[in-house]
Amino acid sequence: MPQYIYADLKSAITGRLHNQLDQMVDVRVALNNAVREVFSENDLRSAKRKSVLAPNLFTDIYQYACPSDLKHQKIVGIQPQTMDRTKENRWQLVGEEEFDQRKQYDKNLIAISDKDFTRKLLVSADINDNGFTLASLDSLTGDGGTWSVFGDAENLSVDTDDFIKGNASIKYDISSAGGTTAGIYNSSLSTADLTNYVSAGSIFIWAYVTSATNLTNFILRVGTDSSNYYSMTATTTNEGLSFSAGWNLVRFDFSGKSTTGTPTDTTINYVALYMTKAAGKISETDYRFDHIIVKKGKIFNVIYYTRYPWQNVSSVYCIDSITNSDYLCVDAEEFPLVVEKCVEHCAEEVRDKDDAAIAKNNYKEKRSEYRRNYRSEAIQSQSTYYYF
Repeated sequence: MPQYIYADLKSAITGRLHNQLDQMVDVRVALNNAVREVFSENDLRSAKRKSVLAPNLFTDIYQYACPSDLKHQKIVGIQPQTMDRTKENRWQLVGEEEFDQRKQYDKNLIAISDKDFTRKLLVSADINDNGFTLASLDSLTGDGGTWSVFGDAENLSVDTDDFIKGNASIKYDISSAGGTTAGIYNSSLSTADLTNYVSAGSIFIWAYVTSATNLTNFILRVGTDSSNYYSMTATTTNEGLSFSAGWNLVRFDFSGKSTTGTPTDTTINYVALYMTKAAGKISETDYRFDHIIVKKGKIFNVIYYTRYPWQNVSSVYCIDSITNSDYLCVDAEEFPLVVEKCVEHCAEEVRDKDDAAIAKNNYKEKRSEYRRNYRSEAIQSQSTYYYF
């Protein structure tokens, strides 16, 4: 538990400013701004965090949930929980475009994707996740049996122009019937054995969404037939984001399955994949599914530097202090850095140029000393200019 609270920080700067805090419009705003600045430009030891990579790490699955409090691109590493790490497991941080170019043939790559105020953690790794393809969805009959429409789906066809893997995807439209489901199913798939996956495995599917409006979730049924199956529901993408127009990687976890009848794990040949929608979601075209794969993955931790300096009494990390009892997440060697930066900000606001200059100089000296003693552990971003 951190040893300093907001009240301690305010008390530490009061004397330095000769009791001028009452001249400020809002002391808390100034202190929050100063604390964020210290955290932004310094990789403090106290700012290192560990979170479980969501979901497990998989081979050929490249998109993962990015920690919401990740500072800039300050990733320290991705560490296995239950397996030994070798010296070959060294991660390389690259740009998103370079990651996309190299991900299929270079492993141990990390990148951060930033689009539309949404962050994703991109990881390319070689993991023994014992996965297999349940259905390629390259044709209506190529997976064994025949794919047919489910619910309000209609105009089922093969799309060789827009797909993720293989050479095609399966495309369908939503009819004007006004029901609450639309998708595809196959009751005679090539038989698969899910024995090793039904307790802790996951199934991934690429779903193309024309419009996410009035789309509630995707549901996957896998089993022996239409009376004996496991059912799993996904309300977000694999990275934990809302569904959006375009291709979405959707993950179904067996840990959250419900069971209908008595499916036989060794002879799985029935799959139904469909959306739940509002009855008013009608007459839309060009929805697609592609490539159903089964994987188990490995549990990994993400080590990174946070941009959240505070922790409330409920142990929740936050970007700003709200109450006097909020904890400031720094240790005794880091607290003086924060004090000097706060004094600088507050002195500037009350037009005390001398105190502001003194605090600014003190901060630079203490920052240099801290960085000499504690070097950043964040992975440095690299770029490859030429491929041999």
